[in-house]
Amino acid sequence: MSRSPNAPAGRSVPPRVLSAAAAVALSLAATACSSSGTAPPQTSAAAPAPPNPANTGGLTLENAQPLPIPPRPDIFPPPAPPPPPVFKAPTLMTAPDLPQISVGPSPAPPSLPEGAPPVPPSNRPAASPPPDRTQTAALPPPTPKAPAAPALPRMEPLTVLFDGAATALPEPAQARLEAIAERMNANPQLRLQIRSYASGTPETAREARQLSLARALAVRERLGTAGIASTRVDIRALGMEAAGGAPDRLDVEFLNQ
Repeated sequence: MSRSPNAPAGRSVPPRVLSAAAAVALSLAATACSSSGTAPPQTSAAAPAPPNPANTGGLTLENAQPLPIPPRPDIFPPPAPPPPPVFKAPTLMTAPDLPQISVGPSPAPPSLPEGAPPVPPSNRPAASPPPDRTQTAALPPPTPKAPAAPALPRMEPLTVLFDGAATALPEPAQARLEAIAERMNANPQLRLQIRSYASGTPETAREARQLSLARALAVRERLGTAGIASTRVDIRALGMEAAGGAPDRLDVEFLNQ
């Protein structure tokens, strides 16, 4: 029994018990040493020293040798590809000759045996033509046309004169506008054009155009109260472009009478 130098005097140190793994490691190390000619390690209470890889003869990076490459297996060569097909020109076929058809006289009807009665002629009446099934429909009598309305005489253009900056319609023009409204109600296709003018100076040209527009709108509003749609009345506010007539006037004229 060994004694530890650090153990107190008069006290014995119990022996160390190696584990099973340590025992196996020691036995492997002893086997390796015996094969390499070195002495096995001495067992002691201290931890065993690790074996030196250089003395044990184990596999290391320095003494490792590459494994030989196995030979390539013998592979049968692939079969040769088949030869390309050879083009063969088609054989032309000739049409057979047309048969020769001979046209001879028609054969005679078979003769009756002796003593047979003659065949009576057919007594079947001739087929009558099919009846005519065409149906004729009677047309309705023509509808009498309504008499055309007598053409109205052409109405001359209406000219309305204004005093100064007035926009109200004068009394004499009221009756003429009523007659125009009656004619337009009788013929919905009639259209009317109103050309309005107003006097002024070059400095008041804008005011003159506004005045002429106000007069034309007054006439269209008067016609609207009589049932005339505003889309049938064309307004042209021309301002000072009097075109040779009275400077403050308004011309009413039909476009398609």
